[in-house]
Amino acid sequence: MAARLSLVLQNILVALCAVIVFVVVWYHETLRTLWPDEGALTLFHALIIVVAILGDLASIARSISVERDWIVEICGRDKDLLATMTSRMRAIDLTTAILSPVATGQIVYFIALQYAAVFIAGWNLVSVFIEYFLIWKVYMEVPALKSKMFKTRKDKVDTELLFTNEGIQLDEKSQQEQISQASNKPQEETEKCIKSSINEDNIIKEDNSLEKDACNQCLFKMFKSFILLFRGWKTYMKYDVAFAGLGLACLYMTVIGFDSITVGFAYAQGISESLLGVMMAAGSIFGIAGTFAYPRIQKRIGLERTGLFGLGFEIFSLCFCVASVFAPGSPFDLLYRTRENDSSNIIVVSSVLGIDNTTITSNLTVNVTMPPSHEASDPTSYISIGLFLGGLITARFGLWVADLTITQMFLQAVVETERGIISGIQRSLNQLMDMLKFLMVILAPYPQEFGLLVLISFVFVCLGWIFYARYSYSVRGHLFHFDKLCPDKQNNNIVVETVDENSGNEEINNLPMQTHTT
Repeated sequence: MAARLSLVLQNILVALCAVIVFVVVWYHETLRTLWPDEGALTLFHALIIVVAILGDLASIARSISVERDWIVEICGRDKDLLATMTSRMRAIDLTTAILSPVATGQIVYFIALQYAAVFIAGWNLVSVFIEYFLIWKVYMEVPALKSKMFKTRKDKVDTELLFTNEGIQLDEKSQQEQISQASNKPQEETEKCIKSSINEDNIIKEDNSLEKDACNQCLFKMFKSFILLFRGWKTYMKYDVAFAGLGLACLYMTVIGFDSITVGFAYAQGISESLLGVMMAAGSIFGIAGTFAYPRIQKRIGLERTGLFGLGFEIFSLCFCVASVFAPGSPFDLLYRTRENDSSNIIVVSSVLGIDNTTITSNLTVNVTMPPSHEASDPTSYISIGLFLGGLITARFGLWVADLTITQMFLQAVVETERGIISGIQRSLNQLMDMLKFLMVILAPYPQEFGLLVLISFVFVCLGWIFYARYSYSVRGHLFHFDKLCPDKQNNNIVVETVDENSGNEEINNLPMQTHTT
């Protein structure tokens, strides 16, 4: 039920968001003049953001119910099948991530933006029926999903019956008390004085308890979200795999990804839209290759080692991004703002002293606003942005290998009744790190400061590897087999067991024997 409801809500909200975009684009001039200070246009922009957020929440709910719950029931206890299924589903996601921007971009470029919004709205309204039928088909074909639904309903019915049975028992007790009170009426009159005082005390206690319950209910309603978050966090941290989840969350605190931030930086470095589209397609291809390679790597070296390999490969690839910060053509300059402030102060002082501002401004354009490192290097060099995009593309392989590894660990370790809670907490951690990333960009928005964001992102990826290594060490007892790299020198001594036949007792003698080499 949750999968189907979230699917319908997601498609409806996406279609509604596209319709609002169409209205904004088509009636743009009318909305600008409808209210003062473009109030109507601002309202529609805010409405687009709110509806898009709600659609994203519905998408997360669908992903949790299908990709984190259904897939475990479908695969059963077959870990290899689970790895294959998760990798195939991620490959489908990455393939659609390639096709959808290409299709929409062609419509925007050759026709118009408003018609692209109409296409998106129509596609979601049509595809919701196809997706709903496919989900229903999977539900009918897999008996484990039906049994799970019946189990959930049975638990609910048992809980309701428990409360009703308790109510029946309480009613029977009250009836028996009334009968006993009617039969013992004379004794009741004689003990009326004694019981009256006791009843008054009980009434006072009951009133106090009711007031406490009312206060507790009010507090619970006020802080319900924080209480649920705290309980979910406690449930999350009781699993050893939580450290692997923290490592996965650290990977979201990075600007080294094909998102709006990286696209804007690439445009600022002179990369055209067509070339950047090719680069994004290449990154998706590397990600798809990682999803196809993941089941084979996992089957050969094990699940925990696969995560170490994926994160290690990602860190190795991101080293090229770090090198791009200091390569020729990089705009990295942490003193950029102070240079601008110094230039503005000099111009103000020159105006006060009556000095020609044109001469000073022309000199400052070269000596102040331009970083000193750019004077000796070629201003049209693409070495820096080439290293950055090359490392970013190749890192997609290790990123998706590590993501699939940690996802399968959660699917195998988490109890069935707690999958939704754990998946929700993990998504919240990922979104929190993603929000911190945008906050970091707000604090350092200029291209000259983007290198600092790259270095911070690299540190967080390394921190994610440390969290995952902590989990791997707790499970395996080691990270690497150093004993195989340093063989024991005492292997030349062979232990020989001899038996004393006369006494019937076994004696173990360590007899060194010479080994002959050929």
